[in-house]
Amino acid sequence: MGSTMKNKIHIIEVKNNEKESVKKILANINDKKITYIKNKYYKNDEILETIDITGPAIILNSSGSSGKPRKCIHSLENLNSSAKASGIWLEKQGFKLQNCLIFNTLPLNHISGLMPLFRSKIWNCDYINISPKLIKKTKELLVFTNEIKKENQHLITSLVPTQLKRLLSEKNGIDWLKIFDLIWIGGASISNETSRKCRLEKINLAPCYGSTETAAMVTSLKPKEFLEGIDNVGEILCDINLRISKKGLIQIKSERIGIELLEPSKTKKFKNNNGWWESSDLGEIQELNNSSYLKFISRIDNAFNSGGEIVFPEVIKLRLSEFISNETIPVENFMISNIPNKEWGNKIEIIIDFKKQTSKTDIEYSLKLLKNFSKNWPKHERPETWIIDKNQSKKSNFIFKK
Repeated sequence: MGSTMKNKIHIIEVKNNEKESVKKILANINDKKITYIKNKYYKNDEILETIDITGPAIILNSSGSSGKPRKCIHSLENLNSSAKASGIWLEKQGFKLQNCLIFNTLPLNHISGLMPLFRSKIWNCDYINISPKLIKKTKELLVFTNEIKKENQHLITSLVPTQLKRLLSEKNGIDWLKIFDLIWIGGASISNETSRKCRLEKINLAPCYGSTETAAMVTSLKPKEFLEGIDNVGEILCDINLRISKKGLIQIKSERIGIELLEPSKTKKFKNNNGWWESSDLGEIQELNNSSYLKFISRIDNAFNSGGEIVFPEVIKLRLSEFISNETIPVENFMISNIPNKEWGNKIEIIIDFKKQTSKTDIEYSLKLLKNFSKNWPKHERPETWIIDKNQSKKSNFIFKK
């Protein structure tokens, strides 16, 4: 890494996991480019034009390790190492890697949506993208999957909890889930009800734990263990050292931890001088079957999980404050909180305290402005409800649903 050498950052904007974007990512890797894979809907995202590292490398927004999202850079080696580690874990269970068929249902700007591509390359197996439209049409999805799967193929996918819940609510969805030999799911956010239903239907769920910083999974539970009723996020993968700090936080040591891209064009290691990266998650290590397993407890900051994505109230607060100020909306104060939601796990609720003399008409007009402003936010960040502070709701008498 030379301090004077600057390489261009190439941006690929993705909606989800479209084939065209996959081709662009692979072409950029072949050309040794540095690629920032960006969610098309993140409008306010600033990105640097150059960086003093050599490619090929991928930049993704991470779920953040404390209070705010961060930009994480991964070399090709990191992503390949992650794919190798999950492959070794599968081989121990009797999977033949070249016989796997990987279904990718997740967006490419998310580490869990990018890794299936790298796994298919490293394992030398088939890979297919499933669009958000198709995964919602469960009858078509079932027919399509039964038509393309070959004999002796191991079907593998990764889902977020919202997708899993939707699929479990329909018979065709359940039948589709049952076809898979393994379904990785962010174990931190699946409810007891979801786990119970998957066990009842004999669905091969593999709850796992990982982050953008660690190039995806660092632990995973075998489907067999899940079906036996073990309730944690699995054993530690072969290229990972994992420990719990005195504060109860999960700490990870591995060659595949990325580096952070800071402003302006600076990079910083996520690891400390001893090579450990500390997450914002509380956990404990459990000894089972002569192996170490991780039990996820909760996040330590005020961020929360919504449909498999992390929501940072601080980020939303800044965005909203700026809009209120620019549009001179008569808001005295507002509060962001998370409310339980059956499909998403959690959604956002915003309670607004308008300035004292604000008329009912102005309150209603202001709420419409705020609602329109939040329409283009990523789905997991869109408020479910806007509520007027109790003292003023008498004046307006209204809760504003999305």
